[in-house]
Amino acid sequence: MSVDARHPSCFEVEARLYVVPSWSGHGVAETRRSFGAEIQETSRGGAGPGRWAALGALVGGSFLGGVAATVWRVDGIWALALVFVLGAVVGAVLAIGTRTIFHDGAGDQPAAVAAPNPSDRRLPAVEVPWDVARAAPEDSTGDELVLWSTLTSRYRDAREALVAGGGDDDRFTDPREAGARIAEWESAYRTASRDYEPVARLLGFPLP
Repeated sequence: MSVDARHPSCFEVEARLYVVPSWSGHGVAETRRSFGAEIQETSRGGAGPGRWAALGALVGGSFLGGVAATVWRVDGIWALALVFVLGAVVGAVLAIGTRTIFHDGAGDQPAAVAAPNPSDRRLPAVEVPWDVARAAPEDSTGDELVLWSTLTSRYRDAREALVAGGGDDDRFTDPREAGARIAEWESAYRTASRDYEPVARLLGFPLP
């Protein structure tokens, strides 16, 4: 029993797991890109000038050496070597020139960049606590993960607010204001606990 980024409705960014609600109207890949993932500049590849020169030298030297041996009837080893070197030089120069022409022409085109989200904001997604992901059944739907994660996070936030608020120094606070604030925290905690209890039972977490 566990869920991770391989779930069809989930993705992971910066060691955090997110689930895309079905009502969002957006796909997982699109939502993931809106979080800044996979947005990277891509540059044109291709062989460098050294490789072009080496290939041109090999082709040019072989071609001119073959012509010298078969057509011009050059049979001296040193003469053939000289012809091969001359052909290699010419071939390398032509290859580099050809590469420069094509490279400069392609350089006028902007580098391809993955298109950012048009609205420049994150698309709807809910963070899934890792303990919820580990306890969730493998066949959980995306919307079930959304519900369990939302209720779990709300309960934990309410509990933390109640504990942290209870430790505040209220000596310089109006008693009625302090009492109202504590009552609000307690009410939020009771509501969150009631909603979270079925999730805790399902996932095997301690009850509130």
